[in-house]
Amino acid sequence: MSEDRTLFGDGRYPDSGPLAVLARMGFIGAGVAIVIAVFMPAELVPDFARSKYLQHFAAFYVAQLLGLAAMPRARLRGVVSGYMVFATVLEASHLLSGAQLEPLIDNWVADIGGIWAAAAPVVVERFRRRFPRSRPR
Repeated sequence: MSEDRTLFGDGRYPDSGPLAVLARMGFIGAGVAIVIAVFMPAELVPDFARSKYLQHFAAFYVAQLLGLAAMPRARLRGVVSGYMVFATVLEASHLLSGAQLEPLIDNWVADIGGIWAAAAPVVVERFRRRFPRSRPR
């Protein structure tokens, strides 16, 4: 019996496969981009959404997806927790420069929302796998 090595099959995908490598590169790139955006002057950060909260949400949503793809063997709880700590440290770092707490909390909530929105489909899929498939009659 041959092992299914296709992208969307149930078989094992090689660690050195092009998509696995691309996921790791995207993971690092997203982290670096978020850190740069946080410490850049606000007027230099490009607006890619109508709301800065939507930008926070989208940035952490994409970063979380890339993190999950880059670390397929890591526990979901660990990846989510890591990104939550990352978001908390980044938002708290603004306090050192004298920023007001209220907008930082709003930004942090948007960050956490993006993280959990990306993790939710994984949780739902794991729940669905607990139910046996019905057999055709």
